[in-house]
Amino acid sequence: MPLVEASLWPEPLQALHARVAATAPQEAVASSAEWREDFARWVRGASLEERTRAQAAAWERLSPGERTPAELLFLLSTLSELLWPYEEPRLGLLKQLLARRDAAVTALREAGDTESAERVQKESAVTVSTVLTRYLKRHPEALSKLVRDVPCTYDGRALRFQDAVEVDLKYVMGTGAKSVDLLEQLRSLLPDTRDGGRDKLTDFIRTRAARIPWREASEVLGERLFALATSPDGRSGMRGFLACYPNGRKEPDWCSRAGLLLARTVEVGGPPAVVENLCDLLTLFDAPPVDGLRGALGALVQSDFETAADLGHARFVLDHCQGTMRKAESALALTLLWLEERLFRASVRRGVPEAFERRTRARAKLESLPGFTHLVWLAEECAEMWPRFRTPARPGLDGLVAWRKEVTWRMGRKPVLRKAAIEFLLWCAPDEASSEAELATLSLVRNATDRRLVRKMLEHPSPRARFRARSLQSYLQAGAGQDKHAPPSEPSEPSTLTASLRHLHVTRAVPVGGRTWLRDRDLEDLLVGAVGRVEAEAAQRHLQRFREETPELIAGLLEGLRSELAHVQAALGSLVASPLSLSMTVHRHPEPPPEAASEIAFIVSVEREGFVRTRRVVRVPVAKLEQRGEGQWLPTFRLGRERLDALLARTEAAFCLFLVPAFVRPELWVMPARLARASMEAQGALSGVPREAAQGASRSLAQWLVYDVLGLWVGDERPDVIDASREGDAAAGFVVDVTVR
Repeated sequence: MPLVEASLWPEPLQALHARVAATAPQEAVASSAEWREDFARWVRGASLEERTRAQAAAWERLSPGERTPAELLFLLSTLSELLWPYEEPRLGLLKQLLARRDAAVTALREAGDTESAERVQKESAVTVSTVLTRYLKRHPEALSKLVRDVPCTYDGRALRFQDAVEVDLKYVMGTGAKSVDLLEQLRSLLPDTRDGGRDKLTDFIRTRAARIPWREASEVLGERLFALATSPDGRSGMRGFLACYPNGRKEPDWCSRAGLLLARTVEVGGPPAVVENLCDLLTLFDAPPVDGLRGALGALVQSDFETAADLGHARFVLDHCQGTMRKAESALALTLLWLEERLFRASVRRGVPEAFERRTRARAKLESLPGFTHLVWLAEECAEMWPRFRTPARPGLDGLVAWRKEVTWRMGRKPVLRKAAIEFLLWCAPDEASSEAELATLSLVRNATDRRLVRKMLEHPSPRARFRARSLQSYLQAGAGQDKHAPPSEPSEPSTLTASLRHLHVTRAVPVGGRTWLRDRDLEDLLVGAVGRVEAEAAQRHLQRFREETPELIAGLLEGLRSELAHVQAALGSLVASPLSLSMTVHRHPEPPPEAASEIAFIVSVEREGFVRTRRVVRVPVAKLEQRGEGQWLPTFRLGRERLDALLARTEAAFCLFLVPAFVRPELWVMPARLARASMEAQGALSGVPREAAQGASRSLAQWLVYDVLGLWVGDERPDVIDASREGDAAAGFVVDVTVR
């Protein structure tokens, strides 16, 4: 690097610097006191611009190159002012300063002035410690840049670099989440810390981390942890990280994120090192309700081995889970057997030669478990039957009833088998077989211990298992299923379709044949499944159809619903002895008002003699999500605030239907119009509902249509509102008549 010109120094310092440069080495120590006095007078009257210029010149002289002992002494004596890194921290600052100090001390010793050399070494160490500590107090995140490549130790109070420069950690440590940056900088120093101080420094990091409010620190720390986990060479750093932050072992969000990343990496065939890192990370989560082993298995539960490009990742994850299973949990063993059976079938179809040997070895490791034969039977049955739910060869109702009876007979004999089957069915059954899994689970719940297990499933790492357990828990808390001789309590005058069907069964007016629990739950499942199929298809095709006009998208959606409900009507005969009549007709106004071309009015008429007789309407404006460029979806749905105001002025029974692609799940979003209006008000929007707000507050179309609309939880019964939805200026573009008799 070229030597700095004298003109680069501020004018008052040019003469001082020239005098320093001309001083002989033997006279440098004696003259240094005079330099300091002259420099102190200049500092008191210097402007900020002059100081900045002097700092740049001093840093240039500190760079590698030949320097006289006098100039080195001058730089060290002005250290606290000229070498202070006001802006961007200088990379390797401490190493450069120590190197220049050593050069000055060596020059003095060679000149025979040992006493001055000792004094300069001691004074400069104190000055460097002051500068470093003062800077880290303001910028703790710069520690690793400033002290890079300098060995250190920790004595319980201060970091010591080369046994001379000290940084008092308690002084520079901030409070709350501000201290996270410095703790991470200290953790990065652990590999370069001497053995005597490494344990003390680890204890200091752990102690200070425990004082930080975890909610403030977990987000920042989580990003650092997963940066290590997704780095091929970050495996060793993860264990050190969690050793410093033990609260992370109990963090459910971290465990869930690791499971999702593992599932994604396995799905796309990511780097094997990342798969190993994530598997190893999941074994470190061990405190309830966090369960890393279940998180690792969950990465494979919803994966499709048939379409996977490479089965190597799945084999590694299964081997890892089987090798790290700390105790013989029958539920985990059953899940492992089922996944191994799926892997075996996929391997056989691909012609993998060692498929049979692998399955034999996997089963041999678990055959000592109680009820092993029954666990293998259920694993094989589910591996064979569940994929059929996605094909036209779906099992029939009679066959499913017989299958549930056999599951109950085999798995209901012993508590350990019931425990394994309950978790396995709620966790691993695909969405298409959800109803059958819940029915089979209820048939296994026989005592208070089983009910406690269902309640414990509310904390399961899998969202799907938690959702199903919540549904069963609501049923069990109502008192049903605990005593088969105690009739369920129902209101004397049922007000919903669900309550009416239950009442009909209790009074023996309409006996329900072949059902085992909520009596009309199969009807609900049938309806949800029918609407869900149409909804999923619309979401999956939205990417290709979003450019079409909204009325055309609505027409296609309603035609699909009408067709599916016609199939439901045909299947109702197998649910109740005196079948219900369920019909749906769609009317489209030929010349509706401009705003009503994209609005639906659902008019539900329910007639059950002696129990429910009602007619009500629900108004539903529809908006679609559009793209801005290739693959970039708009952040809002186009829906005017004035339009919602006018709609809410007519009726409170108003909801917004948003047509979206399959972002997370293949579903369409429904949210109350008043909530959409409030979201627009909060965002200050006049013509759009924010996409993020809609996604967070919406339900799927299937759940809303079945449980809210057909369940009669929503709707306006006023005749004038119903008539206005059919004709006039306020009429909807599409009128859907749903009749249940």
